Amino acid sequence: MTRQALLSWRDLVSFAALSFVLTASPAFAASSAPAPPAGMVNLVQGMAYTVTPLVSTQYSFAKAEAKYYTPGALTDGIIGSPTSFGDGVWQGFYHGGNCSVVIDMGRVNTVHRMQERFIHDPAAGVYFPREVTYALSINDTDWSVVGTVYSQIPLTSPTVETQTYLLSGLNYQARYVKMTFTVDVWVFADEFQVFGNTGIVDGATVPPVTPPTTYPDAYLPPGSPKVGGIKNMVLMYNGYYPSNPAVGQNTVAELTPYVGYESTSGNISDFMFDSFLFLPFVAAGAPSGGMYYCSTVHPTVLSDWEYYLDNTFQSTYNLGALNTATGNVKKILDQPSYKAKVEIAIPYPTPTATNFGNVNGVPEDLSMLSDREQVIKWYINTAISKWDSAGYSNLDLAGFYWYEEGADFDVDDSEAAMLQYTGDYVRSLGKVFTWIPSYQSSGFEDWDSLGFDGAIMQPNYVFDNFPEQELGEAADACKKLGMGVEIEVHWDATTDSTYRNKYYAYLNYGVTKGYMTDAVHAFYQNGGPGTFYDCCTSTDPQLRAIYDQTYKFIKGIYTPPTATGIGEAPVRDPGRFDLGDNYPNPFNPSTTIDVALSKNGAMSLKIYDVLGQLVKVVDEGYRDRGEYTYDVNMNDFASGIYFYTLRQGADSMTRKMILIR
Repeated sequence: MTRQALLSWRDLVSFAALSFVLTASPAFAASSAPAPPAGMVNLVQGMAYTVTPLVSTQYSFAKAEAKYYTPGALTDGIIGSPTSFGDGVWQGFYHGGNCSVVIDMGRVNTVHRMQERFIHDPAAGVYFPREVTYALSINDTDWSVVGTVYSQIPLTSPTVETQTYLLSGLNYQARYVKMTFTVDVWVFADEFQVFGNTGIVDGATVPPVTPPTTYPDAYLPPGSPKVGGIKNMVLMYNGYYPSNPAVGQNTVAELTPYVGYESTSGNISDFMFDSFLFLPFVAAGAPSGGMYYCSTVHPTVLSDWEYYLDNTFQSTYNLGALNTATGNVKKILDQPSYKAKVEIAIPYPTPTATNFGNVNGVPEDLSMLSDREQVIKWYINTAISKWDSAGYSNLDLAGFYWYEEGADFDVDDSEAAMLQYTGDYVRSLGKVFTWIPSYQSSGFEDWDSLGFDGAIMQPNYVFDNFPEQELGEAADACKKLGMGVEIEVHWDATTDSTYRNKYYAYLNYGVTKGYMTDAVHAFYQNGGPGTFYDCCTSTDPQLRAIYDQTYKFIKGIYTPPTATGIGEAPVRDPGRFDLGDNYPNPFNPSTTIDVALSKNGAMSLKIYDVLGQLVKVVDEGYRDRGEYTYDVNMNDFASGIYFYTLRQGADSMTRKMILIR
């Protein structure tokens, strides 16, 4: 498997573009916030407030958000520019699921009206919140939800515009006021206004208390019916890969060390992964040139979906090979009733595929929800028909997996309806519908209401520029929301100790945070035939240890290498080798890259295209230990996704940038 192909899966998915690091725009003339209606005052003008995200972003997105946090900006009586969120007046909120803003007015007042203004700039990843909920309280403990206001402008709108979420007609007593708004990527707000009367006026009542929202506060357990009994599922990539078809053709020999735990001498002594998720590559796309994820520029068509199904159900590789490998292993272990569980990915039906192809003799236009639903139904029915025809005696089809790693509310207004339809249809066939969203991607907090039976979230620590504590943050989020945890091994773990250590951090946190034994797992790895296979067959003890320690983790007997300090990352050394996210991202045509070198010596900072071809040398040569900032101009390059790599000695880091022309 090439490095470029695996970069594609985590770095080319559309929702990776959500991790924008934005820069401030030039200042614009500020204007006063709307005046109170006649007979009312603004009860929160100039008051302090507290901001609380649904799940913590302290070790992930808070650093980027801090660039747009101005204390007091939400109640200072000034509204921001209608055309730029970066004028210093708007306040930014980055991921977290949703965000609550609470104000203590200091006394009980009468509230008649609540409102907040937001800006929408989709080209920069800034979206209107899908909804804003307003609540009141006398004591900051018992809250009354008094109304929810939904966006009146579709999130698919391509223009920069503002919107005020207004709730009026109230006559309630309250000391504390709260607004809670969804945050899918970036949300920018500029003025929270609460209009009413000081003190209690005649007729004002205390609204009835609303039962608080409760969260599971427990991981999605291994073997749960919500995931069809899956405990430890490994991701197996297959499908179209024209430069090397074998990459998408997992064989019996390659799959055997996944089914059974294989010793260095080749003996099978136990089962390994109990479940297998088959899903397409991203780098190669599909035969038509489309992408199996949501790509409005390059959508897939019917022939691409048919190709993927045919590849998945081949008799001599992929599912056919898995059936044979499982049969061999269970015979060795004398477990005749054992079956490996399987999930099959559903590609994303991109709405721009207006000429998708004829399904059941009818042409499908995916700009229509009804046609997308028919394509999804056809795909599921075809997969089950192929499964039944194959008669796999050693496999159990647990369900279907939604391939897109975030809910694309900004692509089509009926995204939620489509997901709910898919879940309902899958369940009607006795199967489960699951999801593995990227870290805090759009809709992750609503995985159950969106129609999924179970969800496993990616921490993305190994791929993003997060400190190790982010693994604990991710574990807490998964536990709060009742999700499983994805364990991720980087493709460079076989060549770079940095990434081996990062992988072990996942396992270590699994012990200290309890998800080793208490959560269902999905294991992300390299493909064709995969990192775990490479480690199993390696003669290098450090690589073989990855396979062995993974087996122990699966069995719940993994022990961190030290008895103390596991899961508590040290403060980062300012001289640590590091490559920052470029900003802005996307950009046109210039962007900035920050790097840190841990020692004196030769280094290089280079940019590559999606095919792995070198396109630009930013810097190269001997440099002293320290921090450097590079302004990079890509004026002569075409729009698209690029990767920039920092190398110094044995150390290397790669990140993604998006050029929009």
